[in-house]
Amino acid sequence: MTSAQTSAQWIDLSPSPDRIGRACAWIEQGGLVLMTGLEWGGWTLPGGGIHPGETPAQAAIREAWEECGARCEVAGEPVILHNDSACYPLRLLALEPSPEGRPVAWVNPRSLPWADDVQLRQLLSARGETPAHLARPPLVERALAEAARLGFGHSCSLETGRLLRTLAASKPGGRLLELGSGVGVGAAWLLAGMDASSRLLTVEHDPLRAEVVWEGLRDDPRAEVLHGDWRGGLERGGFDLIFADCAPSRREVIHLDSLVAALNPGGLLVFDNFSPPASLPEPLYQGDAERDALFAYPELSCVELSVSFRERVIVATRTRG
Repeated sequence: MTSAQTSAQWIDLSPSPDRIGRACAWIEQGGLVLMTGLEWGGWTLPGGGIHPGETPAQAAIREAWEECGARCEVAGEPVILHNDSACYPLRLLALEPSPEGRPVAWVNPRSLPWADDVQLRQLLSARGETPAHLARPPLVERALAEAARLGFGHSCSLETGRLLRTLAASKPGGRLLELGSGVGVGAAWLLAGMDASSRLLTVEHDPLRAEVVWEGLRDDPRAEVLHGDWRGGLERGGFDLIFADCAPSRREVIHLDSLVAALNPGGLLVFDNFSPPASLPEPLYQGDAERDALFAYPELSCVELSVSFRERVIVATRTRG
């Protein structure tokens, strides 16, 4: 059965096009949280748009009933999620079949894989209940705080950061290069995976951001911050890992020769922020020259990884010198 056929069986009891904002519900009982089925597969907290004249709390209660058959009352103050959705803790009074015909599931939000769900991990963080093994490293937290203070919105995602940490850990004693420090979030993730004998050079062209990164990393002897053009970093190759995160090094395939030349054989080249086909911008419908250049390059072996529903990362290994 296709997802379209599946979704056609579900009723939408409130299809109003005039909704303003979003609200969802955290319904917990016995340490488990109630979730509802998505049209395209998977699970989510019950929620949806707020109707004109309806409060966010009323919307959360209504959506819990429509999608899960849960009759509830508000049990506390909401948490505002990253998509500006207000998530209300609700007290379950009764549970009946979903009026919209949706499946429901009780999950343990503090255990994987649920604790890493986009919604659930935000709520666990707000409640101070993030499992220790999923917590962000302190240096990453400090860098994210600087990003928020400066209004810098281009740091690598949590999912990419975790991948960087893992890849860095695969290069004991390695030399790592980051092109485009931003305010230090990517560098912090790389350092979290590096051993004591590894070294990181991170390059940032913006003087203010370079100063912020230096302030954040100056106490770590493994890290060096270079203010200047990204090509200055390549001149200090060979590297065992290059995270290419500044626009000129990422989007202009004419520089691929320089990037590969700075890698040691067996070294890794990492590019983030690729769109999956479902959200590919229309100009790339006829093909993505950057993807083609990477996968066709004779000295690279590439794989494209889906790190989240909205982002893919390409990891390439230099296969020969």
